[in-house]
Amino acid sequence: MKFCLITKNRFFIDENYFISSGWLGYEDLGLLGFKFNEFEKLIFIGFKEDMPFDGYKYNFGSKNGIFIVGSKWREEKRYVLDRLNNILNTLKEIWKNRKILKDVDLVFAPFFEYVVFEFLLLKIICKKAKLIVHLITDYPEWNYRKRKNLFIKYLLLFSLKLTQFISNENWILSKFLYQKYKNKKSIIVPTSSLRDYQIGISKFLPKEKINLIFVGRLEGEKQPHIPVLIVKNLIIKNQRNNFYLNIVGNGSLKNKLEELVIENNLKDNVNFWGWIKERDVLFEIYKQSDIFLLTSNMGEGLGWVILEAMSQGLPILSTKCGGPEEIIEDGKNGFLIEIKDENYIVDKFVEKIEYLINNSQVYEEISKNNIEKAKDWTAEKFFAIMRKNILELLNNE
Repeated sequence: MKFCLITKNRFFIDENYFISSGWLGYEDLGLLGFKFNEFEKLIFIGFKEDMPFDGYKYNFGSKNGIFIVGSKWREEKRYVLDRLNNILNTLKEIWKNRKILKDVDLVFAPFFEYVVFEFLLLKIICKKAKLIVHLITDYPEWNYRKRKNLFIKYLLLFSLKLTQFISNENWILSKFLYQKYKNKKSIIVPTSSLRDYQIGISKFLPKEKINLIFVGRLEGEKQPHIPVLIVKNLIIKNQRNNFYLNIVGNGSLKNKLEELVIENNLKDNVNFWGWIKERDVLFEIYKQSDIFLLTSNMGEGLGWVILEAMSQGLPILSTKCGGPEEIIEDGKNGFLIEIKDENYIVDKFVEKIEYLINNSQVYEEISKNNIEKAKDWTAEKFFAIMRKNILELLNNE
């Protein structure tokens, strides 16, 4: 199969390997259920780097029929102008490489703003190709309502609908998204990075030391300062300095978070891990933690971090921000908190953490439930479904 994947990832390639800034798939499971050596040609449309960088390295390169199409990444400080510049540069590179792309059998892309433009151009270039878009993004109405920019909101929704119209098949991550965005070509196809062998065992909560964990980008919509305030309030309310927080991730708010930690005398209670590429290291941090916190504002999708935390038996405490509500049953897998003012959110998180501390049986039951839930959300299961769907689409001429 000759396959083209559209992403916003940055890539570097040489003869023997390529590097991606974002996770693409495991070499033993491959990409969407196909092992890398099954592709006669594999084209990534994204952003091309001239030098190697710290990312996900795959042991296949240009001598294996792998191509990278795209311009150099331009940082999008100006939301519209810089984004348009990246789109135009990418379209130029696609057209420049049309001879490489013209015999592609399948074009696949998770939905984001660029995809509609690229699908339109590839529809002209790759005349025999089937196009699949996978809706795994956050919810456009919610996301752009909070930005209070109706033009961008409706532009994104129009782009989404047009992309679905162009596509031969629409994959949609969840039932919630399916109800909102389905059309006649839509099917539900979940996805996950979780492996069978990574699923751990259920946990007990050690009362002498409580380790909380936050995993995500340190950006405004994730509200990463709230976990710090939760730890502060737990210490003050319980008059015990035995609450700790692991923060995994990087972003523009890191310096402000570090200042907040120092201001509240929490330097010994909060550990900043940064972005962790090695998944075994990340899972070890999950194992060392007791409760997972997700504090996002409205518009959050169904993040893999929830599944990863569940796989290690951690109860999930999350705001009702969208995606988490599709997998978390309140009281069974963790607890869901209404999004109101900041003090309300912090108080409710503190209340639920104290409830788990004082009710060890509830904690242990939730931990067992989450281990079982994780078993239904593995990459092995979903990659097999993806492979089957793709083969059926390609054979259904």
